[in-house]
Amino acid sequence: MISIAAPPTPADFLLADRITTQLAETNRANLKRLSVNVRAGEVTLRGSVGSFYERQIAIQTCRELSGIDRLIDAVEVAEGN
Repeated sequence: MISIAAPPTPADFLLADRITTQLAETNRANLKRLSVNVRAGEVTLRGSVGSFYERQIAIQTCRELSGIDRLIDAVEVAEGN
C-alpha cells in the first residue's frame, strides 16, 4: 500500500516554529541544532545531542507544548557520552 503524506499546513509550520523556539530557550546548543519536522500534528525530532539528559530535555520540551498528536524521537546520543 502506498501512502502519500499531505503537505504541511500553516498550523504545522507554526507548531514547528514553537518547538524550535522552545528548544532554543533551553540554552543548550545541541538542542538548537535538532531538526523539527511536523505533519498533521505528528512531530519528528532528529539530530544528535551530547548526552541522554539533553535528549530527555528535548523530548520533555515537546511534551509540554499543545498541538502535538504524536512525537517521534529520532534523536541520537553521541557516542562516548
